[in-house]
Amino acid sequence: MKREMYLDPLPERLEAGSSQRVASAAAPLEEQLYSGPVVAATLAPILGFFTLMVSHHISRLTKGLDQLVHSFGLWIPGAIGSGPDGSIGSYSGKETLALIVWGVSWVTLHFLWRRQDFSIRHWIPIFLGLLGLVTVGFFHPVIDPLVLWLASLAGVA
Repeated sequence: MKREMYLDPLPERLEAGSSQRVASAAAPLEEQLYSGPVVAATLAPILGFFTLMVSHHISRLTKGLDQLVHSFGLWIPGAIGSGPDGSIGSYSGKETLALIVWGVSWVTLHFLWRRQDFSIRHWIPIFLGLLGLVTVGFFHPVIDPLVLWLASLAGVA
């Protein structure tokens, strides 16, 4: 993508040392626009959603893993305690981990890809596919057999 910038947007200007107006065709300067920052800005939330999904399934496996995930979000008001609104529990840790991954990945990928040019036409289906995959990963009847199988391989369940 290219965006044109003009040094002299006026159709006429005064020549230096002259009182005559001279018509000038402003010569455009081309500034390269890269799609890397766009891809970084759209991939980062997908990585955050994926982290939220994984931390959610990990916290469901054992009480110890649930407490570990919860410990990341103890700073959030309502993470512990019992009031009229109750406690949001380990969701505070899941939320914190997702926000950390989202923010760090966005900054990192933006920095790495700020001068990269990716095909947006190819990226959009990949983005939508990843978004759909992560969304399906939140549905327990679909993902639980896979999560339990992976947990048994890791010796957790």
